[in-house]
Amino acid sequence: MPPNSLQSILDHSKLELTTAPILYRCEPIWSWKVESLSDHAILLILDGRGKLTVDDQQIDLRQGLCFFLKPGSKIEAQQNPSYPLFLFLAQFQNLDTSQEDAERVGQNFESLFIRNVRNLEPLAELVASRQPHDTLFEDAIKMLVRIIVSEATHHSGNFDSRTYEALYAIENDLARKWTVADLASEAEMTAGSFARSFKRMMNEPPIHYVIRRRMEEAKRQIQQSSLPIEEIAINLGYDDLTFFRELFTSRLGQSPESLRLGRTL
Repeated sequence: MPPNSLQSILDHSKLELTTAPILYRCEPIWSWKVESLSDHAILLILDGRGKLTVDDQQIDLRQGLCFFLKPGSKIEAQQNPSYPLFLFLAQFQNLDTSQEDAERVGQNFESLFIRNVRNLEPLAELVASRQPHDTLFEDAIKMLVRIIVSEATHHSGNFDSRTYEALYAIENDLARKWTVADLASEAEMTAGSFARSFKRMMNEPPIHYVIRRRMEEAKRQIQQSSLPIEEIAINLGYDDLTFFRELFTSRLGQSPESLRLGRTL
């Protein structure tokens, strides 16, 4: 869905935070209920699962989903305790907005799926660290909204809840030797239908995604841990260290060893 309301905010409005933004790993009993939302809100799901009800319309909460909620909406949200939510929530007013824009912005809530939601986490952390009247807040929140709009325009996927089950399975077992048939089974789809749906959602074939995520995780562990590179490779499903090293180098442009030597300690 085109983010018309968010784009309108960027073009015509000044944002004023009304409560402290939240970056929150939810407790098992977490829930959120508002009879009438007093301000605009952005709800970004960074991880986990749950349910969101907006004016009697129920939506599944999944990693990568972002919601722009309008004032006056009745909101109820719960998480699945087995998959705790990690979310970002910011509530704000729009200032310097014409009546026409205000009416258009407030018509409906918007939702979109962002493939690379991990890229937004550092900026969400920055926004959440600002105080309500901090002069840096407006720049930070506006930058976050701008990136969400950009992601929605250029990098958003066609969310499919069945395909997401396979995506979630990958993220929770990167080392498994996944096949398209295995992933299609997780999604309860035929292999052909699943492969097409996954590519529409993630803009790459499923096995390409598995390899890319393994390399990203390998890079993270090499930079942030002291685990031997061979152990990192084995933990990510690569028993052949030579093959792992060649794949890593071809994907990231440097060997695992050179990355480790060059990291900031």
